[in-house]
Amino acid sequence: MFLKFILSLLPVVLLLAGCDNGNDSNDLLDPTADLTMINEAYASGTLIKVYADKQAEVGYNRYYVTLSDSLSGKSIDRALVVFKPMMDMGTMKHAAPVENPQGVQAEEGLFRGAVTYIMAGMWSMKVEFDDQNGRSGAVSFMSDVAATQHVKKVTGSDSLSYFITLVEPMSPRVGMNDFSICVNYKQNMMSFPEVTDVGVEIEPTMPSMGHGSPNNENPQHNGGAHYKGKVNFTMSGDWQVAVTLKRNGNILAQTAFDITL
Repeated sequence: MFLKFILSLLPVVLLLAGCDNGNDSNDLLDPTADLTMINEAYASGTLIKVYADKQAEVGYNRYYVTLSDSLSGKSIDRALVVFKPMMDMGTMKHAAPVENPQGVQAEEGLFRGAVTYIMAGMWSMKVEFDDQNGRSGAVSFMSDVAATQHVKKVTGSDSLSYFITLVEPMSPRVGMNDFSICVNYKQNMMSFPEVTDVGVEIEPTMPSMGHGSPNNENPQHNGGAHYKGKVNFTMSGDWQVAVTLKRNGNILAQTAFDITL
């Protein structure tokens, strides 16, 4: 009888144990676990930590910011956070396209944004904040931005300078891949607004083999400066993806990205 009673309780015990383990795991989840902290500083009684998911490079770079009270250590989840990158070339300075964190509410404790560095070299980055406690401040750090071919500067048919940035794929594979770009234009040396009103067409080819690929999907506007579609790489090797921007049915600008897989 006692054994039967113990066996009847076993499913309940296992269920509770499973629930407890799940809660413990959730409590231990760290949204920065797969990120690299690139700066930590104090300003106005606030600890600011800035993270990235890769080394800074020419192209689209995601940044993640955490804010906390410097005395209590309590997380600050409501704040306005602004990124201000700057390249000082001695005789001139210029900024870069920026995506500041949307809204004032942190997502899983992180304020998420991005900077598109448009040239290699030493950049300064200022992170400004205005938090829920009425405190504001800023921290700055330097980034040595590595060279890539992920950003193409082209002159449009309207004589404006456009920056077309490859966002995906960064780890291309044989088969269907997400294909994502950002499009910005140069308003002046300090302003690079998002372009939201163009049509985008892509055409992948494999020059060494003399063929393209079927079933590609032209990128569609996906918010902000982003356009997202699909590209099909039918075999490994060196590919070139031609990108055409159109406005009102007319060609605005053209470029191409070399992709190896």
